[in-house]
Amino acid sequence: MKRLFTPQWQDPIPVKIPQELRQAVPASDLLLQTLVNRGYSDPQSAQAFLDPNLYSPASPLELPDLDKAVLRIQAALQNQECIGVWGDFDVDGQTSTTVLVSTFRHLGAQILYHIPIRKTESHGILIEPLKAFLNLGVRLLITCDTGISANEAVQYAQSRGIDVIITDHHSLPPELPSAFAAINPQRLPEKHPLRSLSGVGVAYELVLELCNRRGDNGFPPTLLDLVAMGLIADVATLTADTRYLVQRGLAHLQNTTRPAISKIFAENQVDSNQVNEETISFVVAPRMNAVGRLSDANPMVEFLLSEDPVFIATTYNQIEGLNADRKIRCDQVYKGAQAQLEANPRLLERPLIMLSHSEWDSGVVGIVASRLVEQYHRPVILLNSSDPLLAKGSCRSVEGINITEALRQNSSLLQTFGGHPMAAGLSVRNEDLAALQFGIIASINRMFAAHLLEPVLTIDAYVDLQIIDLDLLYDLSRLAPFGPGNPPLHFAAKNLSIDSISQMGKTKEHLLVNLQSSQGSNFRFVWWQGAGMPQPEGNFDLLFHTRVNNYKGNEEVQFEWEDFRNSAEQNVATRNLRNKKTSIDNIDLRTCVDSSQKLIALASQNPLLVWNEGISPCPIDAYNRWQLKPAKYLVIWSIPPSPLILRQAIEQSNPERIYWFGLVPPENDLGTLLRQAVRIIKSDLSSSRDDHTLPLADLAANLAATIPLVTLILKWLGASGEITINKMDGENALINTQKSQPDPITVALLQKELTILQKETTAYRQFYLSAAAVDSLIS
Repeated sequence: MKRLFTPQWQDPIPVKIPQELRQAVPASDLLLQTLVNRGYSDPQSAQAFLDPNLYSPASPLELPDLDKAVLRIQAALQNQECIGVWGDFDVDGQTSTTVLVSTFRHLGAQILYHIPIRKTESHGILIEPLKAFLNLGVRLLITCDTGISANEAVQYAQSRGIDVIITDHHSLPPELPSAFAAINPQRLPEKHPLRSLSGVGVAYELVLELCNRRGDNGFPPTLLDLVAMGLIADVATLTADTRYLVQRGLAHLQNTTRPAISKIFAENQVDSNQVNEETISFVVAPRMNAVGRLSDANPMVEFLLSEDPVFIATTYNQIEGLNADRKIRCDQVYKGAQAQLEANPRLLERPLIMLSHSEWDSGVVGIVASRLVEQYHRPVILLNSSDPLLAKGSCRSVEGINITEALRQNSSLLQTFGGHPMAAGLSVRNEDLAALQFGIIASINRMFAAHLLEPVLTIDAYVDLQIIDLDLLYDLSRLAPFGPGNPPLHFAAKNLSIDSISQMGKTKEHLLVNLQSSQGSNFRFVWWQGAGMPQPEGNFDLLFHTRVNNYKGNEEVQFEWEDFRNSAEQNVATRNLRNKKTSIDNIDLRTCVDSSQKLIALASQNPLLVWNEGISPCPIDAYNRWQLKPAKYLVIWSIPPSPLILRQAIEQSNPERIYWFGLVPPENDLGTLLRQAVRIIKSDLSSSRDDHTLPLADLAANLAATIPLVTLILKWLGASGEITINKMDGENALINTQKSQPDPITVALLQKELTILQKETTAYRQFYLSAAAVDSLIS
């Protein structure tokens, strides 16, 4: 397996540790350097970062509309109104719902709750389930982890005289719902300490203020274990108040008195004293999410609140069954996605992976999308296309690309969408899939240069492996919890060599690598998912992280392989492509009324290199993609068939100015394309019955098409019996004019594939014509 991308290593920035920091925070130099590098160089901020008891959290009242919401809830409690809580089915939604339900029960309120069932209701608030819920007697509706885009649902509730309080954290829509209160940290300034709260964090701030006003300061902290679980599972940015709440919540989890959580820890042999963010991410959250993705998450509220050991044991067994099922389904989707990528490697040349299948479970596509993002380091959209009209799925992204904003920029093609910068859900008509793909790619290109999708790996320090021991790791663990906004430390070691390698894991997917340092010392590394990956030859530098392994109660240092490079390589600083400006002068002539006269006039002023393919007429000499050469002025006459071919042409000609015309080639019509292909092939073969080598690249340029498309055309002609294909690889086809026995079934299948692939080209050409600015077409 070759490397799909080469990560850029960013060396640590040399820092001077202030003497006052060294005096105030007794710690290793590595920890102090990390504090300074991460912006905590003065004693007060550093101490508050390390110790939640020294941190001063923001007031809940800084959240917009929170004061109004508390006053309305107080009135509902006083008037004994029935309060309805509407949640969501992921861990953040489950814990948010539980926080509110637990609080209202504690306060003696009449309380009902509803978590939508994913398969029948999906995210958000559908009107029919809402009607049924309100008919139970709800007089005040409070949402959690949802609702900020539920304009229609809010209007319906208000039409029945029911006030709605929204607590949510998802991206804001262009127009907020006309709710009684809309509490969302996204309404705060970007650097506000409450800005990164997830749904459970917002719910907690609400009940914290509510209880404080009632003089009940002791109850909200009993909910902090739930708060930490929701924040970690939702991958919230662990800065400011969010970090503070997770720190305090993890302390509660390490001494948990919640029977349901104790059950999960006990069944998975987790020592509660060692619970950290990884315990939540890899033990607790997957099980809770499995329930929401595959079944009904409503019982999870009672599970988290129950003290009945029989109910807890029964529910836990159901959770384990769903989690096992979730693993199987995830594996099926992952293998299916990999099969599509292996069948069409060109998909990995795009800055977005977008795949669909009719048999993929929409409940787990988000999990698999996250796995593919980690593997290929680019945004991923996976869709279930079992509905003949509508595809539904999930998106996951990388730092720097706000996938929800990319969806918003293409909302005209979507039926529904919503989410965070790093994750979102969507539904789209099947006929719009290709256009949506090109539109999102254009949005991604505007956000980030495509080749910056190569990951940047920041090195916290170059170290001698011998200095890393348990004492150092326990010292560095004071920087935890780790996650977005506070990544785990990454170290690099120089001049290592491989002594031996062995496989490990049920399917031998991991490696155990014994390394030798230049001083002759030996160290053992775990390389997760390393089987089949390229391995270094000779001496190399290694980027890694490390942790304390508590397996079976035995503590030891565990080194974990992350990336390598040849020792002779020079460190490459991160390329700040955000600030890189293109020097190309773009002239937009896509809507020019008389294109031919305009082109002739331009040619009379300057020497032009005109790019034109297919049978589109051009008034002056033109060249196809393989004939282009460096030129000062490039004319794009006919619309190219794909963004990749466009990029390659621009790179090959390297122009100072581009004149963008917009002639749609006649071959954009599939029938015309096939007829033209037959004409070219038969003309090329002439009357000879001998084998003839046909370069696929030349045929693609002559047809203004992509190589995968002309490959399918040849296969279609062969299955139709019009030609005989003796051999075909990725570059050439060896064919002759001898007719063969037609294969109607294969012809029909290939016809369908041809139609789908040609729709991609058509959709791209539509996007080319409709893009707001031509520079958005350049990646």
